[in-house]
Amino acid sequence: MFAKHRWLNVFMGLGSLALLAGCEQKTFEVLAPIPVEQLEVLGVQTPLKSVHFHDREGEGLLVLSRVDGQATDPDTEEEVDKVVLKATLYGRSASADAFRPRWQIEQETTCAGLDLDVDFYTDVSDVSDLNKDGIAEVTVASHAFCGGGIDPHDIAIELREGQAAYTITGQSLISPAGEEPFGGEREDSASLKTAPQVIREHMDAVWQKVYKRPWSDSSAPADDGPDDDGE
Repeated sequence: MFAKHRWLNVFMGLGSLALLAGCEQKTFEVLAPIPVEQLEVLGVQTPLKSVHFHDREGEGLLVLSRVDGQATDPDTEEEVDKVVLKATLYGRSASADAFRPRWQIEQETTCAGLDLDVDFYTDVSDVSDLNKDGIAEVTVASHAFCGGGIDPHDIAIELREGQAAYTITGQSLISPAGEEPFGGEREDSASLKTAPQVIREHMDAVWQKVYKRPWSDSSAPADDGPDDDGE
């Protein structure tokens, strides 16, 4: 049984960043982390990861968060478990200003009475400047699963640079011991297929790091106990 989930891309009003045109700092740089209490001011209750940076578009802040709760299934009208993942990019033109959302990616997954496993891949969700143009690329990767056994997870990887967006969606690869692997399907967005090589290589590298998780090593370990050869 597959999780019911949807991605909502919420584009929010941007403050003008033209005032930064004369700013001396035009290269990409990761800055000191924002204290958790300041993230709470933004309405983030359960931050999983944040990345504070500066690029040619100004000061930026990526925040990954998760909220667990309940929802009503529209088909059965039963209460089901719900997880909402949010990746929000905030920006501001001066350190004295408040951070304002630039965009948000929201993933909602519901699951009725089965194992629910939804989360970001925080190790590969990050901010970079792959092409060294001073404009940050934001990579967000997550997985979602609702089931009662060993089945593939739905995987979503998205990279945004300015107004451009590139995505990979697919399923994790399952490799049971002594059986043929299954899952591992992948679909690249049209934008990714025609993206610059450095973007395509980066997205493929992220996929290679995550698509064998979390079940590729799930087979039972070999029995390494001592043999009773001696009398």
